[in-house]
Amino acid sequence: MSLTFVNHNGDPITDSRMAAMRAQGMELERLRRLAAKADAVSVHKGWRVSGIKPGMLDEAKQAHERLCQMAQKAGGKPPEPFDEGAWLRTAKRTAVRSKPYPFKKPLSFARSWLSRRAGLMCSSKKSRRLSLE
Repeated sequence: MSLTFVNHNGDPITDSRMAAMRAQGMELERLRRLAAKADAVSVHKGWRVSGIKPGMLDEAKQAHERLCQMAQKAGGKPPEPFDEGAWLRTAKRTAVRSKPYPFKKPLSFARSWLSRRAGLMCSSKKSRRLSLE
């Protein structure tokens, strides 16, 4: 038993016509996927600068001191000394400005921020990140 396909008039569709229709559908699907992809050429939208806000390092040091005092009052083992380098590596960075900077050197505008980074914002879905520390 085999399947036979018919058109809207009831006429049978041959295997060669079915293969041609399949090929046409595959070509249309390929064109649809190509159209859905982002442009290969991306447009520079500016620099997004992120960093650690001024005063956050001091707040972290004070919080660590409070933790040491609490541990001392409780009679427990004191925590390890505050490691500034480790804190700077793991601290959450926030955007210096919500809009990207249109300039070539965006880092000069956020001098008071700690550990600044700039990323290149592009029009494509994947934005390029460049570290300009």
